[in-house]
Order: sequence, then C-alpha cells, then structure tokens
Amino acid sequence: MKDIYDHLNDINMDASQFEEEEVSAAEKAKVMMDLKRKIIKRPKPVRWRKMAVAASISIGLSSAALFGLSFTSFAQEIPIIGQVFKWFNDDGFFENYSEHANTLSMTQEDNGISITLNEAVFDGKTLYVTYELTSEIDLGDDLSLKGTLNILNHVGGHMGTGSGDIKKVDDFRYVGVSTAKMYPENRVEEGSFEFDITGIFLETSKFDISRMISDPTYSEKEIAGNWKFQFDLHATDNVEQSVGLSSAGNDVTVSVNKVAYTPMSFILFYQEFITQELYAKWDFISVGVVVKDDLGHTYATGGSSGGGLILRLSHTETFEKLNPKAKKLIVTPRVVLSQRDGTYENGAYYRNESSTAPMETFELDEIIIDIEK
Repeated sequence: MKDIYDHLNDINMDASQFEEEEVSAAEKAKVMMDLKRKIIKRPKPVRWRKMAVAASISIGLSSAALFGLSFTSFAQEIPIIGQVFKWFNDDGFFENYSEHANTLSMTQEDNGISITLNEAVFDGKTLYVTYELTSEIDLGDDLSLKGTLNILNHVGGHMGTGSGDIKKVDDFRYVGVSTAKMYPENRVEEGSFEFDITGIFLETSKFDISRMISDPTYSEKEIAGNWKFQFDLHATDNVEQSVGLSSAGNDVTVSVNKVAYTPMSFILFYQEFITQELYAKWDFISVGVVVKDDLGHTYATGGSSGGGLILRLSHTETFEKLNPKAKKLIVTPRVVLSQRDGTYENGAYYRNESSTAPMETFELDEIIIDIEK
C-alpha cells in the first residue's frame, strides 16, 4: 500500500496556518505511521492532490517532520572522510558535490551512538548533508533516522521537503546523506541551519502498519537520543536564465519559468496547471518532467519540491551538473492520472502498489530551451 507521506512528499504546507483540533488516539497513530514510513532513495517527485492532504495536517505536523532514510548494504571500500557523496553516486547525480562541499566535522554522541556530520552543500534552494554513524552494537540492516533539518533565520523556520539514504560500511558503521528543500519560490544566499536528530528507527521493514492503525500503543522499534547540530552556510554560485516556455494538452499545462545553473547541478523552475474538469475526474494527478540535452544525455534528478493551489502548483527540481558541451535542454512533461482503491477513516484516499484501478499516463510536447552560455 502506498502511504500518504509518499504521496505528499513534495507538497509544502505551512502547518502554522491551520488550527489544531483534538483527534482520537487511533487517528493520531495513523498519521504518525504515515510520517514514519521511509522514503526510498531520491524518489521521483509525485504530486498527489485531494483528500490525502488531510492526513498530513490533522495533528499539525509539517511534511518535513521526519526523515525516513532507506538502508542498502554496500561492500565497495571507499574512504569515508570527505568521500561520503561518492557512496551515493550510483546514478551520477552527486558526481561533483564533494569538490564544492563545506567541511563540517561536527560530532554528537548519545546512547552509545556517535553521529558525525562530514560535509554540506547548499545551492540556495536545497541543503545536502553527509554524515557517519557509529555504534557500540550492530544496529542491523534496516535503519532510518528521526530528525528535522531546519533553516533558522528564514520565514517559516523549516525546509519544505526532505529525503535521504543510509548505507552500511561494517557491523558498527554507517554513512548517510540527508536532503532538505526550501519552498519553490524561495532562494537565499546564506543561512543558519539546524539538524535535530531525536531517534534512530530499527527494523523499519518489519513495522506492522495494520497494527499501528488499530493499536495506538504500538510503535516502531526506536533508539531515542539527542544529536543536535547547528552550522552556517553560504549558497554556491549560480547563474539564472529566464525561459518562459510552455507545453499543453489533455487539460494539463506545464510552464518552465527559469533555469538556475550551479557548479555541480542545474535547477528547473516550472509550474503545472490543471483544469477543474480533470481534477473532478481523477483522484490522483501526478505531473513530473524528464530532462535531456541535445547530445542525448538524460539527466539524473535529485528530487523536487512543490506547493501552491490545487489547480496550480509551482515546482523546482534539481538535476546533475550540466554538460558544458550541451546547447539545448529538452524538457518532457509526463502525467499520471489514477483512481483510488479506497478511503481511510479520516477521509484520505489511498491506492495500493498492485492496484488494478484505472490509470492513464501520457506525455506533453517537448519544451526546448536554448542554453545561454
């Protein structure tokens, strides 16, 4: 079953604009279960609408409240200090991040577990932090962190969405990377950041979701602790290019507003518009983009963030470093429309992974951007 946190991962909402209301223990447990489900490694962005939003705000928690970090064993011998980004470069996205990273070398220890922040990169929109975790005991093969990455000197006080990954070095050491994104239209040149880790979840794949819903006293196996870090960063250099091109069809319009080029990536700013008729017809509507260049290379994505009105959402998506020989970027919008399998007690829709409910996918015409050198 696809959980609501997966559906809402890239929709930003400021929880402070809602009034908190009393909810039952079962409802509270259900929302906590949704938030604790782990995010897989740099997932392809999904923007889900409609009643699923109720689950994310019913107890006043932001979508960035918890970072579920997936675990994958990894045997290759790579030096840890200054090299953590290379452990997560399977698709080439992090190829140029280490050379533009800031060294942190900050360590906090609690309950026999030491966490060291190694490097950080901030491009003005997204914060990437690598770390090493060491323990006095083997924590197993299925870890996730419970924690928040916040920007302290910006309106709202928190980043928009988060994701991450953990890999095992040996029985007592792990390395990880955490990512937090700001709201689509926000960009800052510098910031004071806080990484507040309050627990480590164990055996997350064995977590009994059905029991969590029915039994409010049931909780995920967790090692509680306090690992809090604060640090200041300046954004990497960037050059922005205005675009102003659109593609439309089948009641969907995607408009690319601009591109920002950084030393290790480029960031696409775009909007999606849907009609009221399409919104009324489908339970879930997901709009994403695939980007390639005129040399035939398809760019790896580090994920996106998005927010806005139901019929108009703004997004930013970060891709790997631009090939300096490329002259054009070719953006292909892809749309997925689907129906729900059922409705939770709180009114939120869900769709199972193996669902046979109706689904349609289509692509819009390419948006071709001439790269300004």
